[in-house]
Amino acid sequence: MFRANSDQPAAGRWLPATRRGRLTALAVAVAAVAGGTIAGVATAHGGDEGPLAVAAHMSEAFPTLTASDWVTHGDHAVVIEMVPGSEHKGALPEDKKDNGEGHIPRTATMKVDQVLWSKPGAEAAPETYPVELLGWWWEGGSEREFAWQGEPRYEEGHKYIALLVKGDDGKWGTTLHAMPYDDGTVGTGESAGKVGTGESAAKTASIHSTDEPQGLEKEAHGKNATAVKQLLEAAQPTK
Repeated sequence: MFRANSDQPAAGRWLPATRRGRLTALAVAVAAVAGGTIAGVATAHGGDEGPLAVAAHMSEAFPTLTASDWVTHGDHAVVIEMVPGSEHKGALPEDKKDNGEGHIPRTATMKVDQVLWSKPGAEAAPETYPVELLGWWWEGGSEREFAWQGEPRYEEGHKYIALLVKGDDGKWGTTLHAMPYDDGTVGTGESAGKVGTGESAAKTASIHSTDEPQGLEKEAHGKNATAVKQLLEAAQPTK
């Protein structure tokens, strides 16, 4: 059974860190799963079939809810998709086999289809960049696809609008939260390993609590990338 480490920060709290002095949140999330230390895991959903979607508030170094958050902390807002055939399944570490459960990672290459917004002075967005992604959860000899509830698993054949950041290590990566963007519509596409329409996606819980202010995804829901671009261009960074 997937379990949380109680020594981790409480769910939903922002970790005090500078924007540059860290790995991207997605990379942190994958590393945390691999090490067996996850912040704020509540439960898992998905029944006996389909992806194992873990209800977790994975702490990020900064908020990514509003358009103001995006223009404050990101380098670029981009439309991305996985390069076909680039996904590779990793191996389960031997120590995890001894424990009876563990995470099987995967890697892939993401392609930037469109840049919607860029921070003034930011280095140009890459055409492609490598990523480490959540893969499969192995337990008792069987495995299931693994994902954060309400967040994209990133799968071939789907598009996403994401916030791209370059870390101190020179690597590009996205924040944990991204928006499904199939068929040119925000909220339509893959989330937590399942494909839904804008209507069904709106009912899916995200890592953000319901008492937080109106978010960028809610404002852009059912609209296209041009609407996201306009919202970001109108947003003011926080000081």
